Amino acid sequence: MGVATIVNVPVRLESMNKNTLSLFVVVSILAFIGGCTPTTTTNTALNPIISATTETDISARQQALTILNSVDIGADGELADSVKLDAAYLFASADDLQDSINTLETINPQNLSDRRFVDYSLLAIETYVALFAMPLAAQRLEQPRFIALNSRLRTALRQRILRLRAEVQFALGNDDQGFKALLDLTKTLKRKREIRAVHDQIWHQISRTPYQYLDRGSNHTNTTLAGWLQLAAASRGYQSDPSRQASVFSEWKRRWRTHPAAKIPPSQFSHSRRWGSNPNQVAMLLPLQDQYKIPSYTLIDGFLEAYYQALSATETDRHTDREKAPEIRIYDTSKQPIQDLYNRAVKNGANMIIGPMRQSQVERLMTAPTLPVPTLSLNRLDNDQAVQPENLYQFGLSPLDELTQIADRAWNKGLRNIVLIVPDNIWGGQSAEFFNSYWTAKGGKLLEDVRYPSSVNDFTQLLKPPLQIDLSEQRSLQIKRFINSRVKYTARRRQDIDLVVMLGYPLKARQIKPALDFLYASDVPVVATSHIYNGEQQVGLDRDLSGVEFSSMPWTLAGHLAKDLKPDKQLHTAYRHLYAMGRDSFLLYRNMDRLKHAESPPIYGSTGLLSLKNNVVVREPKWAKFKQGKVVEIQY
Repeated sequence: MGVATIVNVPVRLESMNKNTLSLFVVVSILAFIGGCTPTTTTNTALNPIISATTETDISARQQALTILNSVDIGADGELADSVKLDAAYLFASADDLQDSINTLETINPQNLSDRRFVDYSLLAIETYVALFAMPLAAQRLEQPRFIALNSRLRTALRQRILRLRAEVQFALGNDDQGFKALLDLTKTLKRKREIRAVHDQIWHQISRTPYQYLDRGSNHTNTTLAGWLQLAAASRGYQSDPSRQASVFSEWKRRWRTHPAAKIPPSQFSHSRRWGSNPNQVAMLLPLQDQYKIPSYTLIDGFLEAYYQALSATETDRHTDREKAPEIRIYDTSKQPIQDLYNRAVKNGANMIIGPMRQSQVERLMTAPTLPVPTLSLNRLDNDQAVQPENLYQFGLSPLDELTQIADRAWNKGLRNIVLIVPDNIWGGQSAEFFNSYWTAKGGKLLEDVRYPSSVNDFTQLLKPPLQIDLSEQRSLQIKRFINSRVKYTARRRQDIDLVVMLGYPLKARQIKPALDFLYASDVPVVATSHIYNGEQQVGLDRDLSGVEFSSMPWTLAGHLAKDLKPDKQLHTAYRHLYAMGRDSFLLYRNMDRLKHAESPPIYGSTGLLSLKNNVVVREPKWAKFKQGKVVEIQY
């Protein structure tokens, strides 16, 4: 999360004691950039609160400490509380956000004038947003006095508050309230460019919502929002045909002529460019033999399901010109060099390549100076710094995206000390190495890195050492041996664990969580990757996972897709996810042109919200938890 800090504010300190204070200057306020939140907040700086002649250049933090040392913190009066507010601003400008909040909590807001109360409220709200303490930010936004003063504020401040309100409400999962704030914001704007920017923000946010929410547009009480939802629902149904989405917008516009988005469309609909990638021949390069046979055919099944759905929609659509369906050719990469097969596919007329799947073959493609046609690999190399040839786009189910999201989420919640539990294999080792590097770079601490073999069935013995239960048991034996053998002693786990991060499939996860509970760690939050859930509710089996939160693929949550994905129930969890990946690979190749543009919202895929960064497809998950054996969606 980026934070824009103000320059140091020099202050002249004249004769001053606990009862007589000189006035202090705060020249500007923080502008917090909500990089890890669902929407972007653009703040307009407040005017200087009080002007003063400056003389001595000292740091903002030192100024704040000097102020607080010169006033009785427990004093209750207008001047004392106003000066504390100045100190809170200075702490915030020095990026000492927690000290800023601590100082604000010593202020009695009833002692502040209306102007200073607005300053106080905005500083608290924006600081809580920066700390991602959204419930506390929401409480400040809903203070009766703050709401009553809103109508008396100048337009720039009211706009700033509406942006904050939208940001907070979206983060809390209150989509209706978030959209209402953005709709109210557009009413305060006059310039077409500014309105379009907010409409783009609405469209980006609405593109991130599940289909079941969009479906409410048919009977939503807010007419303007209903129009937005109906447009989004119609557009979502044609994610695999971006060119058709333009005609969908035209049809919607005829029915909603007076709608704000009809007058000033989002950027995606404000031009006549064809976003779709529709080559006439697609080549899939996959290993179809030995241990890769089932994974490859499973992925092909998912791809072809999306292909035939798109074909069927085109054939039954009376309002669009039929386009010739691309020819799909599949090449077996099991035995032949990938470069030879790639060149043969291009020579045979392929103008889009999907594959290869094996990591070693993707690495070989990476050595090419350029690729003649757009190529979507079905594996992602973990080295994001590697230089890759033009036309190569990497897509895979690497857990790195999810581990990054898990780490960011934990950090935003103020969690710092983590125990990591991963399988003792290449997959687990690479994940642990990445997580350790990413987490420690943020400033967190990895207390334990636990690797479990596939053969383990009793996790209590494996987890005793990292939880330091064995040390507690040794102390018990020593007490009984040297003091009193009849002393009753209950073992205790270490107390510095903030979070357990778990990587594994359902069978092992159902053994790990009960072991943690048995070892006195039932109160420690546990979070897992999407591998823990295969989309099938199994209440009896999953009761042991109650309380575990996890990053989930949208296809596993009811109501997220316009049409449910139904892979074979007999497939292993990993293969069911590969089926979803096959469907998403079809969506990606059809949307590659659009995703390359910065104003494009993400694709609501089966495996996550899909966007493109440095030619790597990034998957952003949804979040869910096990509650009494059932999977329920949760907010960030």
